[in-house]
Amino acid sequence: MNLRETGRQRGRAIAESLKNGGFADQMTYDLTWNRRLFPTLGADFDFAGAVMEWDRKRLAAVPDATKFPETRGLVDRHLGEREGFCEGTGFTPAQAAWYFSSYHYLWKHVNAHHLARYDLADPPRQCTNVFFPQSREGGVVISDNRDDVMRPFLEPHIRDWKPGAADKDSSVNWVQGGVSSSVLLDEEPKEIFPANPHDLMPPECLNDIKQIVAFMDRYKEFWGPGNQLWVDKQLRGVMVEKANVRVAYRWPTENGAICITACSYIDPELNAFKRSRLKEVMRLKGENEKTCCDWVYAAGSDERQHRLLALTNAEAKRGATIWGALAVVADTAVPFPARVCLAGEKGIPEKEPQANWSLTQHASVITGPNRRILYRSIQSFSNPRPVYELTPKLRLGKGVTMQPAWQADVDAGRCELVE
Repeated sequence: MNLRETGRQRGRAIAESLKNGGFADQMTYDLTWNRRLFPTLGADFDFAGAVMEWDRKRLAAVPDATKFPETRGLVDRHLGEREGFCEGTGFTPAQAAWYFSSYHYLWKHVNAHHLARYDLADPPRQCTNVFFPQSREGGVVISDNRDDVMRPFLEPHIRDWKPGAADKDSSVNWVQGGVSSSVLLDEEPKEIFPANPHDLMPPECLNDIKQIVAFMDRYKEFWGPGNQLWVDKQLRGVMVEKANVRVAYRWPTENGAICITACSYIDPELNAFKRSRLKEVMRLKGENEKTCCDWVYAAGSDERQHRLLALTNAEAKRGATIWGALAVVADTAVPFPARVCLAGEKGIPEKEPQANWSLTQHASVITGPNRRILYRSIQSFSNPRPVYELTPKLRLGKGVTMQPAWQADVDAGRCELVE
C-alpha cells in the first residue's frame, strides 16, 4: 500500500471517530473564541479560509530530507489524510484543514504577530500531571487534574467521565502527560510542515530517555507549544517545557518522580524569555505587573509549578501511594494561585471574564499486581462543588482482587467501589 492510500485510510478513520464527538460544535466554538482572543485580526476575519490557505502552505513546505530524513515522502500521506477525511464522510475540505492545521495556525503563526487577549476571552487551561516510577504500590503511580472553564457542551461529558482503567500490566507509554503552555507574541518557527515527531521517532529511541530528548530536540520547531512528561522503557523520565521554538528539559531529583503544570516555564532561560515577552505585552496594553492579567497569571502558574514539584518530591521521598498521588493534585493547603487544585479562583477578578476549575481528577496504579484507579469529576456546572470535596470512585484493574485495606477505605466512606 502506498503512502497516499495509507493516508486516505487514516483520514477516514479520523473522520469516523469525530462524527459523534461534537467536532462541528467545537469548531464553531473555536471560531468565535479565536476572534475574541485575537481582536486585532478584525471581527470579519475569515478564520476558516485562512486556515485552509495555511494548511496548503504547510503541505508545500517540505523539510530538508538531509536534516529530517524521517519526513521523506510524508507529504503523500498527509495529502491522503485530507482526502480520506472528506471522502464519503460528510466533512468538507474546510473542516479537514481545520482539524489538521487550526492549532498550528493559531499558535505558531497568529500568536507570533497578534497579541492574544485572554482578558477578553477564556483563560488557558491549567492542567497538571504527575508520574511516580517507584512506589509502595508495587508499580507505577500517576495522577492528574484536567482543568477548564465550564463550557456548557462539556457538562454531560464531565459528569459521566470515566478514565481508562489499568486493565493490563503492560509497558508504559513514553508520553505520560501533556498540558497547555505558550508565550504571548512568541517566535514563529521556520519549519511549518505537518510532521509529527511523536509518530516519526524510531522505536529504538524509546529505550533511552537521552535518545528521546535528542530526537525531539532536532524536531523542536515541529511540535508544541506545551509542557510534557516523557519516560523511556526503563521508566527514566524528564519534564519538558516548550514554547514555539525554544525548549527546556528538567530532570528528576527524587526517586525519578516528574510533574508538570500548565502555563509555567521555570527553566531560568525559558522563564526569562517569557517574561521579556510579557513586558512587551504590558507596554502594548499600558499595564503593569499588578494590573496585567497575563503577568499575574504567568507568575501564579510558576508558583503552582514550584508547589507541585515540592509536593511531588516529598511524596516520592516517602514512597508514593495512590492516595498520596491523589493528594498531590488535590492540594488546596496554600492560597491561590500556588494551590494545585482549582475551584474558580481568579488572579484579578474584576478583569477576568471566566475562571478555571479542576473539572476531573484521578490517581492510578498503572502497572503491577495492585492496579486500580481513584477518580472524581464535577457533577454540576450550574451549582458546582469543588472536585476535591467529592468522594472518589474506586475501580480495580482487570484481574485484580480486592485487598482488605482497600475494602476498609470503601467501608469507611473514603471512596466508592464501582465496576
